[in-house]
Formats: sequence, structure tokens, C-alpha cells
Amino acid sequence: MHLGVADTEVRYTFSGHESFPFRYSWIAKGVQRSLEDPALFVRDDATVVLGVGKNMVRSIRYWCSAMGLLTSPRVGRVEVTELGRMLFGPDGLDPYLEDAGTLWLLHWLLVRDPDLASTWHLAFTRFTHDSFTRQQLVEFLLDITAAESPMTRVTETSMRRDVDVFVRTYAQSASSRSVAALEESYDCPLVELGLLEEDPTGVVSFVHGAHPSLPDEIFAFALADYWERTRPHLRTLSLEDVLYSPGSPGAAFKLTENALVERLERLPEWTGLRFDETAGRRLLLRTNNTSGEGVDSSLTILRTYYEAEGEE
Repeated sequence: MHLGVADTEVRYTFSGHESFPFRYSWIAKGVQRSLEDPALFVRDDATVVLGVGKNMVRSIRYWCSAMGLLTSPRVGRVEVTELGRMLFGPDGLDPYLEDAGTLWLLHWLLVRDPDLASTWHLAFTRFTHDSFTRQQLVEFLLDITAAESPMTRVTETSMRRDVDVFVRTYAQSASSRSVAALEESYDCPLVELGLLEEDPTGVVSFVHGAHPSLPDEIFAFALADYWERTRPHLRTLSLEDVLYSPGSPGAAFKLTENALVERLERLPEWTGLRFDETAGRRLLLRTNNTSGEGVDSSLTILRTYYEAEGEE
């Protein structure tokens, strides 16, 4: 089984969610209540404040941290990141998770790094099978962990539990398929993205395509974010890098090659990103400063998207 290529050695994580996919209100609530009290998650009344059970309190903290919306600078306390505050703070861009683009954004934040939500990153951007069983994914993850992160201790049982939560994050549960409104079920909101399907026999499949509900600006944010985090000093990226590299937007969003090219061709000029196909090469160019910082940074792209949505 092909494992792909890792850029650096990491410590993978396959637990922390307490076997719960996140629910609609959890992310915004976790950020907003943490802004009010950085010690929220160690309070005796955290279950009352968040309106969930004890295990779910830990799960909310995990999901917010895995998406880079919270950090833990000190034991027992959390700190809301700039991105978390920008999205869900008092003057946040989408404090009630009403914009469909935010779901794509949360998916990207979950998949982009291997550290906390390792199964999500590895399954979307390094696993090479389009269709698979849960056990096949478990075996892939155990193999890749043994090869690249030998200090990570994980049992097959706990890996199965992690894979189960991964599938339930994106594939509608059998118990909720008869429910008319998704918000009335316990499915994760990322089910709406249609990135994963599971048939009655238990075969799970990634759904590749153009994914028209993915806003161009959210894709551009992911592209700029990927560039800034992985290759900040390069001024060009190849099409193959954007499509296939670990943690890349093309892999994370399961875009086909044609769909990716179409998105790259219509990148707004103001993003500072431009696709070039001259001289037989297919390259993404950065037309702003080399470091990617400043007026055309990824956060500026994100802010521009939500401001434009708010004017409609």
C-alpha cells in the first residue's frame, strides 16, 4: 500500500474527540465561551455553560483546537486565535455558522495539518484509495504511524474508533437518513459537503468533482494558507503540488484536475495569486510579496469573502 511522502516527522494524534463528531453549535459556542472565560474547560459548571455532557465538553475543546481556533498556552486555560476571534468573536464574520462557505472552511482547517486530527489529514491528502472499508483505512493509518511516528502509541481498537468518527464526520448516519431536516439529526454539519459516501455494504468512497458549493474565495484562502504554511519563500507552485501534495487544497477538497484548473483560472486578481500555462508549464504564481504577508494574506482573502457576502 502506497503511503505517500511526508515532509517532516510528526507526532500523530488519534484521540481527543471522545467519539463525537462535532455538531452545529459546538464550534462557535466553544470559541465564544472561551473568549468570556479562558478557564472554561476546567470549570465545574462547564457542562452547564456549554449545555452538553462532560465528555462533550472535552470534545468541543478538541475540535476547536484541531481547527486552530483555540490554543492552550497554559495548563487549564485556552486562548482564542486570531482566526477564531475573526470568525466567531463578538464582531465575527459568521458567529452563528450561517454561511455555507464556513463549512468548507472548517473542513479545510481540520484537514490541513497532521498534528491533532491526524486521520482527517492523512485520509484526505495521503490515502490513495478512492473507495475503501473502515478496516482498510485503519490498516493504512497503523502502517503510516509505525513508519513515520513510532513514538505515537495507538491500538487497533482506538484507531477503529477514530476512523468511525472520521466517517461519521462526512457520511450521513443510517439513523438520520429518514430525518427530513439535517439540523434535527445528530449528524456533523460537514455531511452537507458531500465529500464522503458510504453504501449499505460498508464501502466508503471519496466524492471527487468540482464541488460547486465551495466558494472560490474559500478555495483561494486555503491555497494562500497552504502556501504560507508550507512554502512561504517560493513564488511559484506546480499544479501537481496543489493537487496531490500532503495537506494541499486539491487533495483536501477532492477536486478533479479539470476542476482545479478551472478554479485556478478564475482566481480573482486581488488575491495576489495567478495561474500561468505558458511555455508548457502549469504554475501558480504569487504576484504579491515573497513572504505572502500583507494586504493579500490569506486572512485578508477570508475577510473579503465574508464582507462581500454580507453586502448581498
